Amino acid sequence: MKNNNLGWYKAKRQLTWYSFIIVSILTLIILTYIPMLTTIKYSFYDVSVVGFGEKFAGLKNYNLILSNASFLRAVGNTVVLALMGLISIPVGFILASLINSLGDGKAQGFFRVGYYFPNIITGVSVILVFQIVLKANDGLLNNALSFITGHQVEIGWLTNAHFGKFGATILSVWSHLGYSMLINLASLQSIPGEVYEAAEVDGATGFQSWLHITIPQMVSCFAFLFITNIIGGLARFTDLFILGGNTSAGRPGGTLQTILMYIYQFSFETPQYGVASAGAMILFVVTLAITLLNLRMTGFFKKNKY
Repeated sequence: MKNNNLGWYKAKRQLTWYSFIIVSILTLIILTYIPMLTTIKYSFYDVSVVGFGEKFAGLKNYNLILSNASFLRAVGNTVVLALMGLISIPVGFILASLINSLGDGKAQGFFRVGYYFPNIITGVSVILVFQIVLKANDGLLNNALSFITGHQVEIGWLTNAHFGKFGATILSVWSHLGYSMLINLASLQSIPGEVYEAAEVDGATGFQSWLHITIPQMVSCFAFLFITNIIGGLARFTDLFILGGNTSAGRPGGTLQTILMYIYQFSFETPQYGVASAGAMILFVVTLAITLLNLRMTGFFKKNKY
């Protein structure tokens, strides 16, 4: 009898604990996992109206988009923009090194907050500001370049297909530079000072210490930023959508259309939900493959192997 009472008491306590997370679990199931499974299903169907007239199509949607020049161009744009956005990692490291050299004090705090400040500004506000900065005529960047070069510069950073990716990358790097700097700075400050002192005693110069101590100690930090930046770059949508005039066409000239914008096009502008779902699954596979590749390169699986 006592064992039954003890078992009931334990079960009751466990139910009490689970009651605190049941809402989160249900939310994940309803808003995340069910839509994911539905997307997998729809990628194999012809779907013009959700919940009505669905016809099994096999691999038709995948064959359609993989042979579509617009989709392949969107894939190329996505990869190129993601790789170009990686410039925030070395720039952030350089800034972190300079800030770290200031030592603990008000000066370091001032620059740390100053460089991170763009990250707390809402994304749409940043985009609207950069539409002014990157204007072809009398844009702040072109005016600065005109002053430096001594002649009038009128580069269409957001209107010229040859410079569109560069303009979008300038916006992306400025937006993420503070985060990259902060992560790099935290990693730099975690390196024991005794290591540098020992190197100095052995006659190592500042550059040699930076090259043979700092860089190797920062590998895991660089790997983390690399993975997160790549994944963020593959999911890039909002800023490019607004820069292109609130359309998924990827203006100028389709050079800024990413995979997500292609998916959006066939989800809302010209609804073909089967095609959009197939595009979403391809994006998932590409993101997963890049993540696994980076984890393998950084030795993550070896470190966690027992």
